[in-house]
Amino acid sequence: MMSRVLVAVPGVAVILAAVYFGGPVFGVFALAVALGALYEFYALMEVSPRLQWAGYATAVLAVVLSLWASPPERALLAALAVGLILAAVAALTLADRGAITQRVAIILMGAIYIALPAGVLMMTRELPDGAGAIINLLVGVWVFDTASYFAGRMWGHRKIAPRTSPNKTWEGFIGGLVGGTAGVWAAGLYMDWITWWQSIVVGLAICLAAYVGDLFESMIKRDVGVKDSGTILAGHGGILDRFDSMLFASLAGYFVTIWVVF
Repeated sequence: MMSRVLVAVPGVAVILAAVYFGGPVFGVFALAVALGALYEFYALMEVSPRLQWAGYATAVLAVVLSLWASPPERALLAALAVGLILAAVAALTLADRGAITQRVAIILMGAIYIALPAGVLMMTRELPDGAGAIINLLVGVWVFDTASYFAGRMWGHRKIAPRTSPNKTWEGFIGGLVGGTAGVWAAGLYMDWITWWQSIVVGLAICLAAYVGDLFESMIKRDVGVKDSGTILAGHGGILDRFDSMLFASLAGYFVTIWVVF
């Protein structure tokens, strides 16, 4: 617990500072998270370094183009398109073509799984009220995680995904969903660009997507037989462990926000 606190407190401060300054500062943060998560994902999948560069390049393009190119949605699509081409080029340069289709598929999965959400995070921060939209995302994910943990510890007994994450229960999920949505609603009370009912809709979408993201990463780790994606964040595990919920939640948060609010 102490190691978790020692990592979490400065980590939260860094994230909030990046959100506050936005622009290139937030871009550096998003890119650092994306590259770190990609490194851990490719390590779990045992991807050759001679293929990994295509995924890293895609992440860089996704963040940079989403920040500086216009319109950002087309820029992000262009980054992913270039990433597909780069993955093909990387594969064609390999002398060892064993299971090459599967290996390239993993590279592209990393790009969709991690680089795409990183670009979407940039687009979210660049919205007219982007800082508030990112705060909604952070509050939803953090409160959901905390509320689901404590609700599961106190009342949980019905397993929700025993083959993927045996400790997760329906009671924890419902507690997290209620708590996380309420957290986004409460944060929205201090924002003049979103109504109370819009906050509830956005909060529900963020929490549901966050839960799927958490379960998805658990499934990947169970598939390869590891407990954590890495050790860089001490008690929190790896970067992918810490931001797994955020990856899916960022997608839901962005699209629901622009469809419901803007």
